[in-house]
Amino acid sequence: MAVSTPEQLEASFTAIEVEGSNLPGAIRRRLMPESSIDVFTEVRFPSREWALMVRSTEGTEDRDLMLASGLVCRIRGGSVEVVAAPGTDRLLFCTLLADLVRQLQIHATHPTLALVRRLNAWRKMLDRGLSTGLTPEARMGLFGELLILQEILLPAIGTAAIAAWGGPSGAPKDFTHFSTAIEVKTVGRRGANHCQISSEGQLDTDAATNLFLVHQVVSVSQSGVSLMDMVDEFRMDPLVQPELSRFENCLLEAGWLDSHSQQYGNDRYALSRRQCFHVVDGFPRLTSSALPSGVSRVTYNVDLSACDAYKVDEGAVGASVTLAGKTKE
Repeated sequence: MAVSTPEQLEASFTAIEVEGSNLPGAIRRRLMPESSIDVFTEVRFPSREWALMVRSTEGTEDRDLMLASGLVCRIRGGSVEVVAAPGTDRLLFCTLLADLVRQLQIHATHPTLALVRRLNAWRKMLDRGLSTGLTPEARMGLFGELLILQEILLPAIGTAAIAAWGGPSGAPKDFTHFSTAIEVKTVGRRGANHCQISSEGQLDTDAATNLFLVHQVVSVSQSGVSLMDMVDEFRMDPLVQPELSRFENCLLEAGWLDSHSQQYGNDRYALSRRQCFHVVDGFPRLTSSALPSGVSRVTYNVDLSACDAYKVDEGAVGASVTLAGKTKE
């Protein structure tokens, strides 16, 4: 059976169920017959579990990963098994399978390690409840982070910019490169003059010598850039290619799936304004050390008109990121 779309995989599993019986046993089909990797889909009876199995002797630690209710991954002796219980969202499971098969095509030499990394990215994405697609706010936020990656980080530090991207994984700051960190806020025109800070730790500088807040205002415009176009551009960028697997996992952790891209077809973004601020003593902010005992998880707004004294140009942000890497060397 050739590599298929999620819908084709679901139809194949369903057909196997019809072919099967209530007697104990399983019906197995080979995926990727042209590949040296042993990859199979399987339906188990009478439980009617659906499974993907990848056989490998690659040395990895045995473990179980609970991806979602009724969806589990087992790693044994280098082989990987992903199993969906009957009540699991079947299309979601097949979307996962199609994505994993794509990873196997890219990383044929170390399939188990690639799958474990990808499955961990899926687990983070599912934990955040993003399996059905990104909200308009999340799409705008992803566009904003990609824009900073493209226009500031990649020109400043090249391929190392991909490793600096921590926002999708839940890191304290959106980007961190040694002693310099960047927090990105991207909003529509209605939020042009205020910046919402989602926690007391977001503008905390305890772990960074230099912290920059980058506030971007974007508009939805037919002359703008779509997320799909931007993602494809990154995938083709020579600076991204050496870290393409890490980049793809960051996208997934952020909630991006190519299969959702049709939902976003009308979203084309254009940057209207970008302001950069150096967050130092005196900048209007709340931090953990400044809060009374027992107070936490604070959300607040910063009036950007009160921050003019802390403005810097984006060249200064890039220079700080570059210097941070050189200082570490």
